[in-house]
Amino acid sequence: MARNKRNWHPNFINYMEFISTHENYFGLPIKRKRNDELSWIATGKSKIGIARKEWALKRAHELNIPEAPGVFAKVMLEIHPTKRKICQVCGKELELYYVYPNYYMIQALKKFFNYDCEGTTHINTVIQDLQYAGVSTSEIKNFLIKKVSLDPAASKLSLNQVVKKCELTCRNGDSSMLGPGAMSNFPDRFDGFHTYNRCCRPNDDIARWPENMKTYTKDRRAYEYWSDGNIHAANKFKGSSFFKGTSADHIGPISLGFVHDSHYLRPMPKGSNSSKRDRLLLEDIEELIKIEDKLGINSMSWYSRKIWNYIKSNYKDNPDKIEIYRQALKQNMANFMYVLWTILYTCQSDGVDFLIKTLLEPKLKYFKNDYQFNHLGQIISVNPRNITDATLKEFDRFVRIALDAVNNYHEKENRNIQTQLDQCDEDILSSLCDDIISHRDQKISSYKLRFLMRNIQDKLILDL
Repeated sequence: MARNKRNWHPNFINYMEFISTHENYFGLPIKRKRNDELSWIATGKSKIGIARKEWALKRAHELNIPEAPGVFAKVMLEIHPTKRKICQVCGKELELYYVYPNYYMIQALKKFFNYDCEGTTHINTVIQDLQYAGVSTSEIKNFLIKKVSLDPAASKLSLNQVVKKCELTCRNGDSSMLGPGAMSNFPDRFDGFHTYNRCCRPNDDIARWPENMKTYTKDRRAYEYWSDGNIHAANKFKGSSFFKGTSADHIGPISLGFVHDSHYLRPMPKGSNSSKRDRLLLEDIEELIKIEDKLGINSMSWYSRKIWNYIKSNYKDNPDKIEIYRQALKQNMANFMYVLWTILYTCQSDGVDFLIKTLLEPKLKYFKNDYQFNHLGQIISVNPRNITDATLKEFDRFVRIALDAVNNYHEKENRNIQTQLDQCDEDILSSLCDDIISHRDQKISSYKLRFLMRNIQDKLILDL
């Protein structure tokens, strides 16, 4: 189940040497290992990561780039000498601008022009192919203006100017029709961009494409948040006739740490479910407690359970603090994802093995059965499944999404909640990573992980 460490392509190694010695990066911290390899990667909270951010903020001031969300991405794109980056995995070179069609753009091209292309096909190549096929310039302009939601007045511009507006609109986050050759990732990567390009980016857009959207009954958010609960039963119940014409609502939001379990799913109008998002409501707290008391099935995942127990004991006397409770759970989720990311980042393949064996493989048992439910999600029948290759792939998909989500959570910019681990927590986490790398007894490491999360929760509870 463990992933192999990727070998860095020779082209990427040459790219690193070129960038690290280029005058545009003079003073940006980077070290060499004993074998003379560049330490390209550094965590944001490390001394080098902090120094890199300070360097980039100084460059932002020199370039008149406002110190606001997204400042690092803007600085690193501005100073990049070629605006083209080599992929660590395959060695392919792609542009850093938003000039490559994402899935919905590709689908639209198929629909309107019967034209098919890859996600690494440059938009200029797409246009040239369309023109060669006899599509007029005005048709192409109108298509781009509509798909990227530009001002209709843009039709008066040249096609080249329209393309530039499309690129800038997508780069500013106002449209997702076009994407870059590599996503920004500063200060973790020296040049400010992911080591792998979109050609090799795991699940780049694909996991969210319509042909895979049918798997959303297998709630990927539960996988992404490492939720407890009988996840396979929940997936089956969510896709059952009980939810026909409605949306399956988690009584307790899984983004706050609640379980993905059939007993805690209820039908809700689709619009209402969308607007609820991760709100924690008084009536939901009481419904969760009622189900827990009746069935003895905990509604909260292990890593947030201490906070949940505190909430259950205190919410009646403090109904005005429910939003504060929600924020504590949200903060704890951010802390938990940071802990997982640190283990993966620091321990590499050993960290992958540890997390799979400790937190994911125990859930494999859920995938070995089929279930029947009543309208409350209670399991009324359990039958062993016929284990096929497709069955095994379900669990593999669960593992893949869970691991990828840790990196994605860490990489996303402009997060409103920052991790809050004090030095004691960091020391425990560092000790845990040492244990994992040295292959210390897994039970001891597992205990240390759970002790760390209890410790983190205790400090959040003190502020409630």
